Amino acid sequence: MISAFPLGTIEGVSKIVGDLYSGTELTRIMAEVPLRSDPGEGHTKWRRLAHAVSSNQAKTGNGNALIALVRAAMRAERTLDRKSRADIARDELNQVLSLVSLKVLADGRVATAKRASTDTEALARSERLYKILEQSGAHAEVLTYCREDLVRADYYEAVFEAIKGLGARIRSQTGVDADGYGLIEKTMAGSSPPLRINGGRTRTERDEQLGIANLAKGLFSAFRNPVAHEPKLHWTMSELDALDVLGTLSMIHRRLDAAISRNGEGA
Repeated sequence: MISAFPLGTIEGVSKIVGDLYSGTELTRIMAEVPLRSDPGEGHTKWRRLAHAVSSNQAKTGNGNALIALVRAAMRAERTLDRKSRADIARDELNQVLSLVSLKVLADGRVATAKRASTDTEALARSERLYKILEQSGAHAEVLTYCREDLVRADYYEAVFEAIKGLGARIRSQTGVDADGYGLIEKTMAGSSPPLRINGGRTRTERDEQLGIANLAKGLFSAFRNPVAHEPKLHWTMSELDALDVLGTLSMIHRRLDAAISRNGEGA
């Protein structure tokens, strides 16, 4: 038995589900729930849903109908032919439902979640950026260091933590006690670097080594150092910039996966 929901929650969910399906599809979903007080397809989609759910809630005294609607609408087999739109809808539903301590899982089930106490916190529950990175094959090291920050849509901290993670990995692989630009100089630059991403036997391999080292230096110089020394209030990071930086970090980590340390062991 689920407690009755506020009208704002019912309307918010109804608008999101209404945008995802046609009127005819909603008729089938409402019959499945079932929601019997359907004013019909001649009415605005979200208002149909909100009316039917509110009527059910008034009769039963509980919010089970809204949960059943979300489950029926977000089942994987139902969203398969509109996955991209459904991912966005799930993200939006999680923002609305976070205010009542609920969330929608990937398979459409509804589970409990930590309650968002403000509208700002609810909006920050978005996992969309993380999912974009995950689906594009971002390296596990990047996702490990920045996941919690991305869930909060905090691009500043996400990039900061992910770049710190690169430094931590290189120190672990080489034993070199340094940071930032200096760490890359000591481990990946020069004619005989302690950390080699290839055999270094040809001009092409040496150029690749230099290029990856310069990319890492550039990331530390452009992002790690400014965010380490400037107040957060004065440093901004857009979603697009965050995706670009984290994608570059993923590429560097993939090169490090096959790297060889000075002692000849895999890094």
